Amino acid sequence: MSDSVEVSPLLAPQADGVSIQQVSSRCGIPAVTLRAWERRYGLLSPGRTEKGHRRYSEVDMARIQQIQQWLERGVPISQVAGLLAQPDTAASARYESRDGPWQEAAVAAMTALESLNTRRLEQLLNGLLNDYSHALVLEQFCDPLRARLAGTPSLAGLLTVLDSVLMAKWSSRALSLAPRRREAGWLLVPVGGALPALELAMVLNRPLWCLAANLAAGQARSVVEGMAGRAGGVLWVVDRWPTAVERQPIGMATARGLSEACWGLDLSSMPLPTQVSQLSGRRQALASELDRLQQSWSHV
Repeated sequence: MSDSVEVSPLLAPQADGVSIQQVSSRCGIPAVTLRAWERRYGLLSPGRTEKGHRRYSEVDMARIQQIQQWLERGVPISQVAGLLAQPDTAASARYESRDGPWQEAAVAAMTALESLNTRRLEQLLNGLLNDYSHALVLEQFCDPLRARLAGTPSLAGLLTVLDSVLMAKWSSRALSLAPRRREAGWLLVPVGGALPALELAMVLNRPLWCLAANLAAGQARSVVEGMAGRAGGVLWVVDRWPTAVERQPIGMATARGLSEACWGLDLSSMPLPTQVSQLSGRRQALASELDRLQQSWSHV
């Protein structure tokens, strides 16, 4: 295997800590959110280099984990600092469960959708993303809102509006994740709707390519061959049961020496090539799985 392609470390240890970009990649939290936690809420206090660049220590990383855990329990970001200052047992007794900002945000989103105010909807998204990770915004805000709209036939039109806003929002961000020259990355390919692949790209928040359309067998072959020298892998993001034609490209990447996996709809009952991994679980849990697969491939 050629040594010409860099498999960039997502969190290479450094004597003076790690950069905000590396922390963002590891934790799935946008850099703008990490800065807000520091400046607006006083939750973080990273060190600085001589040039003023942030450097996060292992203590900072542990604190970020604590912040995420409280947010996942529904605690508003504005109240996390007070909880971190208390002993764990006292804080846990005080906060068993909270709705956080999500219920209020859902009401505001419905109002915006009903009036077709897409600008207000985008502002609402931006506000949430300033304070919370993509994973949490998707899990606590976007997913429940989409499920509510999808489960009500009279609201199907509003679901189309919401999906259009989300597609535009995530697509522009996905472009910025494209790997640099000679940098490794995964290729995310949708099977079915493109939105789940774009959402996953937001959570992974690392060098990758994310397609916004399905690939026919011939198209997939040319794309995979073009990636063969980039030391990455192909992840099929399955939104619905694939047709016979859609199944044809699955396995092409492993045949060319790349890592390959499926995630989303469970395809365990469908015969897949033996080297294609079936992944499952929450979006934020996939990062370590993809790292493991890529490292396994790089040592073949």
